[in-house]
Amino acid sequence: MKEQYYVALDVGSSSVKIVIGEKFHDGVNIIGTGQTFTDGVSKGMIRDFDLAKSGIIDTVKKAELIANIDIDEVFLKVPITNSDVIFTTETLRFSGKDTEIDGELIEELLENIRFKEISTDQEIVTVFPVSFVVDDLHEVEDPKGIIARESLTVKAGIIAVDRTLFLNMGNCAAEAGLDIVDVTSDAYNYSHILTEAEIELGAVVMDIGADLTQYAYYKDGSLKYAGVIPAGGNTITEVIAREFNTDFHYANRAKEQYGHAFYERAPEGERVVFPQNNGDKDVEVSAKDLSDVIEVTLEDMFMEIFRELGEANIDDISGGFVITGGTANMRGIRDLLLDIVSEKVRVHIPTQMGARKPEFTSAIATVESGIRFDELLDYVTIDNHEDDYDRDDNEPIVEEEKQSIFPSLFRERKEKNQSVEVEEDVEYESDDDRYEEDEHDDYEREIVETSDVKNAPPKEKEKSDFGGFMKKVFKNLFE
Repeated sequence: MKEQYYVALDVGSSSVKIVIGEKFHDGVNIIGTGQTFTDGVSKGMIRDFDLAKSGIIDTVKKAELIANIDIDEVFLKVPITNSDVIFTTETLRFSGKDTEIDGELIEELLENIRFKEISTDQEIVTVFPVSFVVDDLHEVEDPKGIIARESLTVKAGIIAVDRTLFLNMGNCAAEAGLDIVDVTSDAYNYSHILTEAEIELGAVVMDIGADLTQYAYYKDGSLKYAGVIPAGGNTITEVIAREFNTDFHYANRAKEQYGHAFYERAPEGERVVFPQNNGDKDVEVSAKDLSDVIEVTLEDMFMEIFRELGEANIDDISGGFVITGGTANMRGIRDLLLDIVSEKVRVHIPTQMGARKPEFTSAIATVESGIRFDELLDYVTIDNHEDDYDRDDNEPIVEEEKQSIFPSLFRERKEKNQSVEVEEDVEYESDDDRYEEDEHDDYEREIVETSDVKNAPPKEKEKSDFGGFMKKVFKNLFE
């Protein structure tokens, strides 16, 4: 990203959020955020294109004012809605030649997987490495710097989403004037909010949004399963409105001001007044009565998640449960879940200045995903705001062919992260000085597939202009 900034775009069910971050030591420093409430999105899908587009434009302006930078490139995150998680392996063979593993080889492995077509109605949006195996001898998390003679294999996860959902979300961002640097799924991003112990032992993240509750299960260091239920904070509000015969607006205000998710600990003396829909006299109820409705609704939502986890044969959650999302602000929600389960429970609230709200969790995690991939692929090897990159801008870019709407995102990110300003009039002693040979061109590469991706061959690549390709692709598709 320009100036080493990572901008995450979160088009949620109740609001559009922008988070601008930068790599800071071992974490993320947030330098700006923006949020605009909109009715353009419902249950993770674009409902009103113009409203959603306006929400994105307004949010970008707010974030730009706070961070004092121009935003034209974003990391787009997509919800878990209509997603599948698939696991596969991919291998590069080196034919007995000593080869030092670097970011380019890792990039090639991941791209080979990303170019596969798993179905006509799904698009691969995230390929994440689980582990690497060098020469079929030892397994490592990051193989960079290791010498291999025979092969490098990646054990990877694939997250595929509904193609229509993806196209509409991406097209909306592009029409708002944004170029998409990369796309990641919430299912992968949530891993960044877990501790090492939680992700190893087996933990479930529950992100309770406005219209959806997304959940993801992680164990042995990586994502294993993800799902979504069509209920969230608005579901609770609707039940309150129906129970007390009041308008949605009044029900939501009561939920936010007086709501408590655990009946036993709800305050005794608080009273809540509900104007009636039929014009009758206002009804006054206790905070306990309000809590009773909230507890029953939330408990039903939790039980639905437990049912789906059970159907997926997930029963080892020794790492506990992590609750986040806008509804995580509600008092007593941790107490309620603790009363239901025997494992530990915590509420995750981001600690970064300017974004200490659980509704920003997903966007911040998207920034962290961008940084993690850039580190893995050697795109980022510098400190913040330092611009001395080791790349010759005169090095030719080899055009590749593509068939998927997801061509070489990794390569475009690398070029953007490694670009530097150079003097216009540079003299070369010879043509040989202008180019640097690819140190990996002199060994034979054999792609070995042991995949669950329906044994589909890699997609053919067509000629592509990588600069702003996503914006152009989306526009071409809809013109």
